[in-house]
Amino acid sequence: MKVILLKDIKGVGRRYEEKNVSDGHALNFLIPNKMAVSANADSAVQIKLLKDRENQKKESHHKKLQDNLDKLKGLELVIKTNANEKNHLFATLTKEKISEYLMKEKGIEIPAEYIMLENQIKEIGTYSVPVSVESMKTVFVMQVERGQSSSK
Repeated sequence: MKVILLKDIKGVGRRYEEKNVSDGHALNFLIPNKMAVSANADSAVQIKLLKDRENQKKESHHKKLQDNLDKLKGLELVIKTNANEKNHLFATLTKEKISEYLMKEKGIEIPAEYIMLENQIKEIGTYSVPVSVESMKTVFVMQVERGQSSSK
């Protein structure tokens, strides 16, 4: 039976592919679990629309990331946080926290997985923070200073 997959299914195929599967597998598992639809003219048109919509979302998301990366060039982010007299931070700065500060302080949305820090930041100082999204790369400067934490 020919079906169009609605999800990536290990051992069967990728999302939106048209595949030939056994009737039992299609009728008893894939279709009832909304993992596939029977391949006919109507479903093919609907799948094409879904695929186009998904591609538009990906393009929009990619453009937004590119714009945010452009905003990061030459940016200096100042983070005031609590530290002891030896300049050790009370709470380490992780990729996730840096992502939150970028959004909160500068309105720049960069998911944490794109921030390429080698180690968490544990001391006051100035850091170059690399950001990489696919083939696009940039670096911004982050100044960590002693002061009242603005994350609360």
